[in-house]
Amino acid sequence: MRRFSARPPLAALLLALAGCHGQGGAQPAAEVPAEPGPVSRVATVPKGVEVKGKLVAAYSWRDSAGDNLLVLGETHEDRASDETESSRLYAAQYRVDAGRPKRLWALNDGVDQCLFDASAEFDLPAVSFPMLGRDGARAVALAYRQTCTSDVSPNEYKLILHAGADKYGLRGADRYGVRNRDQKTGEVEGLPLPADCSAGSQRDLLRREGGSLFEPPLPGCYQDEHDFAKAPPAYLKYMKKQWFKRMRELDQAWLDGQTA
Repeated sequence: MRRFSARPPLAALLLALAGCHGQGGAQPAAEVPAEPGPVSRVATVPKGVEVKGKLVAAYSWRDSAGDNLLVLGETHEDRASDETESSRLYAAQYRVDAGRPKRLWALNDGVDQCLFDASAEFDLPAVSFPMLGRDGARAVALAYRQTCTSDVSPNEYKLILHAGADKYGLRGADRYGVRNRDQKTGEVEGLPLPADCSAGSQRDLLRREGGSLFEPPLPGCYQDEHDFAKAPPAYLKYMKKQWFKRMRELDQAWLDGQTA
């Protein structure tokens, strides 16, 4: 059974000195969240942590809420008797108290009974642990792509944010197979990455490009921002920045692969 190495204890809270004195005298010291520790990749997980499929990555960190662990697992089933195949993803965050893990949330997604080529995998470079509030706790942002296809075309792409018990997401398509480089001239052809995902911006891009095989939401765009209607503005701002950063990287990686 895998074992988890406990990290050295850190102060969970810092006391702030009273900064002012009223008529009633000194005010009680306020509690200030401790600065969160760094996020580390770990090779093993403690007893009691469930991992569905193959463990592809695990991350640990300490923040004001305590010791945390994120596990990512993937499963792929080859073609069954019905000539289909499946690929699934599993993610979960645990709070680890005195070596005893407690699951805070879990994510299950994937492609089932695909008649073509099934694929579902985490986009590890897009995993991040931002500080989006003032409570001293890290949020978890993770991304993954999945598809059931037999050609070269964009994958379904999801960027998911867990902030405490709340879940938010941007869901659309990546840039796989969208643009191509002419092997003789080096010129790039195909639909550019939209500047933003508003309906007007996507229409303008299609108009400038003289039409396209694609329809909104275009590759590299998400469908909507509905999940963030009641979220703090910082959440959507961070996620949009992360989305377009990763789309630019994926677009360039696809082009670079054609000249490798």
